[in-house]
Amino acid sequence: MKRGLIFVLFTAVALLCMGMDGLGGLPEGTVPETDVRIQADIKDRSGTTTVLNQFSMDGKTYLDAWRGQGKLTIPFQQIDIISFGKIKGNVVNVDATLKSGMVMALTVSSRSNFFGSTGFGAFQIKSRDVESIDFP
Repeated sequence: MKRGLIFVLFTAVALLCMGMDGLGGLPEGTVPETDVRIQADIKDRSGTTTVLNQFSMDGKTYLDAWRGQGKLTIPFQQIDIISFGKIKGNVVNVDATLKSGMVMALTVSSRSNFFGSTGFGAFQIKSRDVESIDFP
């Protein structure tokens, strides 16, 4: 009897924990609110381009990347285009071309999320699935 009760309690706790997967994230169908409205044209690795407003990276209006061993943040307003290269483990190599013409070789987390509004719905994509982001 005691083993049966322990099994039932363990199963109930496990089911409750599995149901908590979505807690703490954004409500489905929304994009993060940002202080600055950024427009971006994002092209995925299948070649599909989506025009976005209210664009952000993990809810932030700047590129969060590594330059060598240092962390670097570049406001999207200063970027012309970001080209995504090879995925290496947990990072993606990117080339960020600034509006000044300077090109920077950087890496970003392959798990970073980009968000935006299409005008007909919310859009979300992981950095590992992106080919390029153009800031018109």
